[in-house]
Amino acid sequence: MRKIFISRIYTALYLVMFIGIVAACKEDEVAGSSEVKLLSFGPSGVKPGEKISFIGNNLNKVTSIELKGASVPSSAFVTHTSELIVITVPQETDEGPVTLKTPEGDVTSKTVLSFEVPVKISGFTAAARPGENITITGEYLNWIKEIRFAKDTAVTEFVSQSVSQLVVTVPFGAETGPLVISTGGTEPLTIETETKLVVALPALSSLSPNPAEREKNLTIRGTNLDLVKGISFKGLAQPVTQFVSKTASELVVVVPKVANKGKVTLVAFSGIMIESEESLKFVGDLPDLAPLKYAMYEDALQNGWQNWGWGSTVDFGNSENIRDGEASAKITYTGSWGALKFANVSLATAPYTEVTFSIYGAAGTEGKTVNVMANGGKAYVVTIKEGEWTEYKVPLTAFGSPVTLTDLMFQETGWPGTLYIDHVGLR
Repeated sequence: MRKIFISRIYTALYLVMFIGIVAACKEDEVAGSSEVKLLSFGPSGVKPGEKISFIGNNLNKVTSIELKGASVPSSAFVTHTSELIVITVPQETDEGPVTLKTPEGDVTSKTVLSFEVPVKISGFTAAARPGENITITGEYLNWIKEIRFAKDTAVTEFVSQSVSQLVVTVPFGAETGPLVISTGGTEPLTIETETKLVVALPALSSLSPNPAEREKNLTIRGTNLDLVKGISFKGLAQPVTQFVSKTASELVVVVPKVANKGKVTLVAFSGIMIESEESLKFVGDLPDLAPLKYAMYEDALQNGWQNWGWGSTVDFGNSENIRDGEASAKITYTGSWGALKFANVSLATAPYTEVTFSIYGAAGTEGKTVNVMANGGKAYVVTIKEGEWTEYKVPLTAFGSPVTLTDLMFQETGWPGTLYIDHVGLR
């Protein structure tokens, strides 16, 4: 064991001697060379305005040092010898390689020079439209790498950028909210502004004509309408994105053939939706239904009623086909004698004389029948009309004049298909 240990010591000594000889040879080679070499620079993490050192060989030949965004002539060097140059980092310096300028040519660093930069935001434009420029002011803004607008829309290319000012275009996907600013440097920062950038949205003031005609032009007037990406009509799954014309104050669109009456919704480029105050109506449409004295379903389930049905799927917020208001109940039956069953409430019927509802039959339902039952009693048979709304007014006497209504059921009679039901209640 002792011999092995001594052998290892000798091996280590020989290795150290060999490295020393090689290093000495290299030093002799360098000493005899007139080539300008940059060996290192630092310290790492220095800030603009502080000093940084460059170590190398024959540095006395350097006439200037080019940094990204700044140039320092030899006359401004703090120290200038053959082995050392010390400079003060200019405020406008950005992250990038270093280039030593010499009469014999450029010497460029292989590594990037970076700094610890205390970026500060002092202010920015308060409000803008998508597509407009905003100006951000502060310190060391040339170190900003990314600006993220509300709704996670990032911008990495800027109109202009300097130490104290940055100009950026508001993207069309942006919405009102704070800016999140990311910086570079050895200690990257993420800065969220305390105040919000207010991004303009479209606003709607009128619909003309109203009542309108399907497959003809509808004129929408308002402000910032050139920021509209699409228009949603009731009855359509997707917004209309092709327009006859579009300006900031007026937008003209062809009303789709399948559009239903109801409020019109503008869709901004950010995805934000702006709903009209007035409802769009159509020439030849059915008149509005008389108000319900008591509602079980009117745009949504009302007064505590729930669906305890089976053999069907029901969308109570459907906007594809509406008789009145903003939504209807879309029922898709499976053909297994399934039902929509209003339940969970006990309603005294003394103030009322009839149950009322409207039904629209989808394709393939013409002549099909639905059993309407109160409290599981005798069925009132409804024959479906395909492609049109029919209002039904059923006297409570047809259900046996129940003193209390605990459930109301709409049951298919062994056929699969889709119905729309709206405005369910009592008068």
